[in-house]
Amino acid sequence: MKKIEACPLCGNNDFVSVRKAPYYRGKQEIFNIDSCTSCGFWFTNPQPEGAGLAAYYESEDYVSHTDGTGSLLDIVYNWVRNYALNKKLSIVESAVRNKNTLLDYGAGTGAFLARAKEKSWSVTGVEPSEVARKNAKLKGVDLLSVENRNVVKDGSCSAISLWHVLEHLPDLKESMLYFNAKLERDGVLFVAVPNHQSYDAEYYRDQWAALDVPLHLWHFSKTDIANLALATGFSLEKVYNMPFDSYYVSLLSEKIRASSMGPLKAMYRGFVSNLKGGNTKNMSSLIYQLRKS
Repeated sequence: MKKIEACPLCGNNDFVSVRKAPYYRGKQEIFNIDSCTSCGFWFTNPQPEGAGLAAYYESEDYVSHTDGTGSLLDIVYNWVRNYALNKKLSIVESAVRNKNTLLDYGAGTGAFLARAKEKSWSVTGVEPSEVARKNAKLKGVDLLSVENRNVVKDGSCSAISLWHVLEHLPDLKESMLYFNAKLERDGVLFVAVPNHQSYDAEYYRDQWAALDVPLHLWHFSKTDIANLALATGFSLEKVYNMPFDSYYVSLLSEKIRASSMGPLKAMYRGFVSNLKGGNTKNMSSLIYQLRKS
């Protein structure tokens, strides 16, 4: 386990514990989340490393690597994902001025890149999971391993996307600098991450599924992303709500609670979260549009 001694955003070394959250895909181990007393950034602390961290991804319930097991939640996830693919691609295409080369980092089973290929993008993907890479190949998408990621040349990408990936990357600032280097001048980085300031996050607290410890190493607010962007050569241009995530995360959170009538309760909490966060761009998950400065 790696103990975080200094805040990766501001360097402060004074923290306060804000959550004690369970690993909900297996034995419910409890993990601590700290908040920096200076800038307010949240992070899982301590964090598993290497093979220890990789072991937590091996659950069949981790649908991003396997496309699911056929459970009701997996069916909901995949239905929503199919809708969201078109929405995400429309966001990318509306912001990118040179619609040429797209890098999807943490590409999972390649669904987004497969959709982008249909729209004539030249696509490249990076994915650490061998299982996910094999599933992507079935979609006609060849993905690079993390070890081979530098095959991607500096300045070669019009757009880079990270759909619920940044929160998983151990080297936060170093990763952002890598993305900056790979983007062409005026290129755009798209980052989707959970928002721990949403209503559903505050309601479920330790049992909010989007904390997803210990897989999620970092836990973001809008201020955190703005600060991280500024420190790594990006400007934050736009924020988009992800309304379906409020329902899906609430479903998972009710499952953690093992509550009766969980699906109905989740639909209500998701609705309230979207109602409260709609105008202020403060829903359960957000997409950030970051342009290379």
